Amino acid sequence: MSENRTMKINRSENLFVGVEEACREAKAAMTAEDQEWWQHEMTARMIRFAGYMTAGMPVDAPEVQAELDIHYASICRFWTPNAVAYRGLGQSYLEDPRFRLTCDRIADGLAAYQRDAMAVYADAWLR
Repeated sequence: MSENRTMKINRSENLFVGVEEACREAKAAMTAEDQEWWQHEMTARMIRFAGYMTAGMPVDAPEVQAELDIHYASICRFWTPNAVAYRGLGQSYLEDPRFRLTCDRIADGLAAYQRDAMAVYADAWLR
């Protein structure tokens, strides 16, 4: 790095500032039926990801990335992550025990697979 410029490095503790509040507000605006649909859809999506993973499909396969396009759009109902934040969300699926256990209850290794697929998506489509 040249001269005395400072550069901000995004760390996991500051990637999601304000996200929790935005998610709470969006969820509060949902009807009970909307919340039930959301939970059903997220479960169905994880099952589809598990199917891709257990079939040996690479994370950059068009089918996996198309599923992530739907995932990203659903996340945007609550907040709009850029590439760094979306990669960080994927990392949290692996590092946060609550997310990891939820994913890995469906299929061992699903959290890591989804994280890797989200990183590919972020690099290809987000800024």
